[in-house]
Amino acid sequence: MSEETKTVITARADMNTDKQMATVVVVPMPAWKIALVRCVRVYIQSLLGFLTATGTGLTAAVGAALGTPIPAMDFFHMLVFCASLAIAPATVSLLQNILELLAKIDATNPTLRA
Repeated sequence: MSEETKTVITARADMNTDKQMATVVVVPMPAWKIALVRCVRVYIQSLLGFLTATGTGLTAAVGAALGTPIPAMDFFHMLVFCASLAIAPATVSLLQNILELLAKIDATNPTLRA
């Protein structure tokens, strides 16, 4: 029941022998999955950043209205607030990935241009 370890790479110039290439398996991902993974990553990074900033009172240093560090009992309200703030950067990331996807489609299929 032992499976060989799969190595996923995009390209590597120094791998030119058959022995090295025998263990390489290219696993393609659909473009929508790549865009979704990037969007979720940006959302989680933004959420953690906003939680850190509001939980430690760092937002008061830049003059934001979020104020001083909050008590532990208000953590759920802060989490909901930060989760709603994190939607904006994730949306921008999703739109950017959609534009990149459309640019790739335009470059590979010039007949689809209007």
